[in-house]
Amino acid sequence: MDLEAAVRSLEKRVAQLEDQLAIYNLMFSYGPAADSGSSEAAAHLWTADGVYDVGDVSMMKGHAELQKMYEGETHQALIRKGSSHLTASPVVKINGDTAVATCYSFVVRHEDGNYKFWRMSSNRWDFVREPGGWRIKRRTNRLLNGSEEARALLARGVTD
Repeated sequence: MDLEAAVRSLEKRVAQLEDQLAIYNLMFSYGPAADSGSSEAAAHLWTADGVYDVGDVSMMKGHAELQKMYEGETHQALIRKGSSHLTASPVVKINGDTAVATCYSFVVRHEDGNYKFWRMSSNRWDFVREPGGWRIKRRTNRLLNGSEEARALLARGVTD
């Protein structure tokens, strides 16, 4: 391999790593934004028309609906008592200006002086690269309650 080809190969690999790191940072910033009450910041992790499909709870589309959910009484009561929205290490697959991540997520809440798992879910995150960087296009979240749908969401991450 000549020097020019080696440099191109290295540039490509570094760009892939930078994309993966940017997606990790985006995913892992979700919990602190949600739990700190930074409603606008949490909503703007998505594209302007982004969708958050929480299955058993609701489906929100766009910044205004997402921000309304974070500012709503249910979410505010949760964070006032103490909560942690955790995203487990994802499997990320990048294809040009789109990417998909599959992972688990957990919501832990403070209750009666203890911390208890409140939700455990399988997740699929669909991302797009926008001029300002990577954003969430769609996040699908399904409770890990034994349902086929929750298991299928995880399976797609290892079979697609």
